[in-house]
Amino acid sequence: MIKNIFIPKLGMTMEKGRIAQWKANDGDRVQAEQLVLILETEKVAHEITAPISGLLVVLGNAGDEYPCGTVVGVVAETAQEYEAVKKNPAAFAASAEHGLSADEAEALEQKDSSGSNSTRTTSPMGERVKASPLARKLAKKHELDVSVLTGSGPEGRIVKRDIEQAVEVQKQKEAARESAPVSKGVTVPVSAAVSSGKQVRSVIPLTGMRKRIADNLHQSTSITARVSAMVEFEMTELVKLRDHYVGKAPVLGFKVTYTDLFIYMAAKVLKAVPIVNSSIVGDEIKLWEDINIGFAVSVLKSEDESGLLVPVIRNADKLTLGQISKSRKGLVDKARAGTISMDELTGGTFTITNTGTFTSLWHIQTPIINQPEAAILGTSSIVDRPVVINGEIVIRPIMPMSFAFDHRVMDGAPPAQFMGLMQQMIEDPWMIMI
Repeated sequence: MIKNIFIPKLGMTMEKGRIAQWKANDGDRVQAEQLVLILETEKVAHEITAPISGLLVVLGNAGDEYPCGTVVGVVAETAQEYEAVKKNPAAFAASAEHGLSADEAEALEQKDSSGSNSTRTTSPMGERVKASPLARKLAKKHELDVSVLTGSGPEGRIVKRDIEQAVEVQKQKEAARESAPVSKGVTVPVSAAVSSGKQVRSVIPLTGMRKRIADNLHQSTSITARVSAMVEFEMTELVKLRDHYVGKAPVLGFKVTYTDLFIYMAAKVLKAVPIVNSSIVGDEIKLWEDINIGFAVSVLKSEDESGLLVPVIRNADKLTLGQISKSRKGLVDKARAGTISMDELTGGTFTITNTGTFTSLWHIQTPIINQPEAAILGTSSIVDRPVVINGEIVIRPIMPMSFAFDHRVMDGAPPAQFMGLMQQMIEDPWMIMI
């Protein structure tokens, strides 16, 4: 028996996934339910386990992206089935998808494949190495041995990008040697790689979550007509309200945060200003009945690398403050533990990002709209600042807020109305509980 390992559809909006890492090698014997693959989607990493015990055949390349449903690996129970798969992995995966037996698949694989556009060489181990004609031409030009390279094309074929990557690595090594400092005839070793004449401390691959964030933000700034409105709110009463709930945390069983309060208030304002709770879909502006509020969560991956996830609280307008607080805390814990699901990261209609949790300094942010939403609210730190009240200069806790919106969807009036209603609730928050 053989079983496929394929790209699963983890959420309603998921269309493709990227193989981040194989946790077992081709030919390894794996056990049923053993972790074999880490899959990265637009929002989260997902672990995939072996469907049965047997020998693993790796079909998909780490770093490559595949549509949902694509077979990226096979687990064969017997050595005979494993060898049958290895003869023509692509054909076997396609036939196995339709439930053919190993013998039937092996018979199918006997078809002549000599019409391929790739050529073959032999590795030092005597194994056949497939490379496209263009890749071989480039390799010859740069004096590269294709038999020592790893192919990223179909069935491990060496293609143009593999040669280009090898050439780039070669250039970096040569640059490092040439830029090594020399003193009195003695070459001083360089501890780091050199790029553009500068020593490199470390390298973070622009892949996975970081690549998704980069792509999404670039797309948003490319397609929207973003405008940012910035205001300051006097926070005295909201601070008192939040402190009151914090003092009741032992009784309530949860701790209310400012993010909880902003989500609760924003949900009410979105009902009053529905155009803000909308998206451009094709040639239409769709105003959403559901109010699903996302909130940004920073995920620290290493000392030099962090990521950003946006869990979504669905139907926030129908929840109490306590329900929002509990839901937010649960989603944050899942996001940072890497157990959050795709459906918990999709379906948002509006987003809040709070950078006040990172610093106590007064600052204003200019958040980028989380596509395909029409607006995003950015909240910052609460800082004591001088303000004029009733003709006198006094010190009050002040928070800057930024409201970025897509000018294609709305003009200036709805954002002004949105921020005006937020001001009313912030300055008299006790009324929002009624």
